[in-house]
Amino acid sequence: MRPHLFLLCLMLAALLCACSTKWENPNAGDDESQVKMQLRKDSDECNLRAGEEYPLDKRRQLEVYNKCMEEKGWSQRDWEIGFGRR
Repeated sequence: MRPHLFLLCLMLAALLCACSTKWENPNAGDDESQVKMQLRKDSDECNLRAGEEYPLDKRRQLEVYNKCMEEKGWSQRDWEIGFGRR
């Protein structure tokens, strides 16, 4: 019975990892590595801004983060199943 529980947990973890918020920016370019680098840079800047504005309020941090990312040209694509994609 225990191996079945482990397998179930593993499958659930894989599903949760595959279903996540994705950011896209049509102005970031076509080179995937360049887009990832720009995403990380913008995300880090927005995280810093959100943390400085609301150091103890995660809900407001998320609002500030999302607004900051949108101001930088990023938009969200939610809940995509990522199996078999690159």
